[in-house]
Amino acid sequence: MQLKSLMQLDLSFNNLRGRTPSCLGNFSQLLERLDLKWNKLSGLIPQTYMIGNSLRMIDFNNNNLLGELPRALVNSRSLEFFDVSYNNINDSFPFWLGDLPELKVLSLSNNEFHGDIRCSGNMTCTFSKLHIIDLSHNQFSGSFPTEMIHSLKAMNTSNASQLQYESYLMWNNVGQYLISTDVFYSFTMSNKGLARVYEKLQKFYSLIAIDISSNKISGEIPQVIGELKGLVLLNLSNNNLIGSIPSSIAKLSNLEALDLSLNSLSGKIPQQLAQITFLEYLNVSFNNLTGPIPEHNQFSTFKGDSFEGNQGLCGDQLLKKCIDHAGPSTSDDDDDDDNSESFVELYWTVVLIGYSGGLVAGVALGSTYFPQLYWIMQYVQDGAQFQKHFSNFMLQQLICLKLSIDNLSLNNLNRSFQ
Repeated sequence: MQLKSLMQLDLSFNNLRGRTPSCLGNFSQLLERLDLKWNKLSGLIPQTYMIGNSLRMIDFNNNNLLGELPRALVNSRSLEFFDVSYNNINDSFPFWLGDLPELKVLSLSNNEFHGDIRCSGNMTCTFSKLHIIDLSHNQFSGSFPTEMIHSLKAMNTSNASQLQYESYLMWNNVGQYLISTDVFYSFTMSNKGLARVYEKLQKFYSLIAIDISSNKISGEIPQVIGELKGLVLLNLSNNNLIGSIPSSIAKLSNLEALDLSLNSLSGKIPQQLAQITFLEYLNVSFNNLTGPIPEHNQFSTFKGDSFEGNQGLCGDQLLKKCIDHAGPSTSDDDDDDDNSESFVELYWTVVLIGYSGGLVAGVALGSTYFPQLYWIMQYVQDGAQFQKHFSNFMLQQLICLKLSIDNLSLNNLNRSFQ
């Protein structure tokens, strides 16, 4: 079959069965759109893609395809959109796709991809124009892909004019005139907790999204995530992430949906996140977060299910009041003053008791005990130290004082009768 002038092949949403023809990638040097989504195709993805082909879009999502991704895809230097989600593909992370200079959308979700999300060996994977990457519901493991985050240069901008998707001019089959053709991408992605279908993705030119949810990614979320200022959707839920929520996320001024649920994140929710004015969906449930939930701006609109499963969190959203464990502060000076006053009172009590037993005896007693009391008062600057070291001493002195007073009073009384 001669289809050398074919530019678009769309067989989507049918009931096609059987293996995909190996020649699909070589139907035509002019073929730009290959759309076979939502069928029942099985076997391997077509393995041959001629050098210099014109493919801009390949969509095989929702089939029964298996095996590995064909390495010949590196010949598709114009490829912008690649979606093989909802299949049975068993492969490692295709770092080599990062060399495709025009790749903007990469969806590998709901397959059996495995291993680390990183470049291999000395290879570099730039993904310099990538706007959307969906790796969710696979078996990816290893630490958070910080290296890849550094390479996502197109996500560093919040200028929508720099993010437009495919709209191009085609030659007709005899090359006599130009016709304007808009190629719209249909794309399904989890957005704000629900699966959302973007029917005409060209119209969503400002969509920038990362979804690596439901994998086995470990380690901490790096602060560098805050450099992706164009991000609209960020879903890292259902992994093995630890550490704190990076405060740099507050720099993502365009962020509308943030899902960090079902991890092992700890620490407090950064108060700076309340500064993200476009944030419509937040889920940090089922982590180990603690402390008060931010109360201002968008956080006042989030319900309790966004924060449940964190025993240490408190706030109005959870109907759990935050308790200030810091008790009323007491001044050491006040304690010292109280202790000083007590000793002064004790001294004058000694003097008055002595005076009641006789003026001479009272003065003598006051002169005898005042130096000892004065010495004790030198330690009154530390009430706890006094209590520890001198409580027994004071008790002994008071007992002796009482006995001395009783003896003196008795002697004076005897003299008065003689």
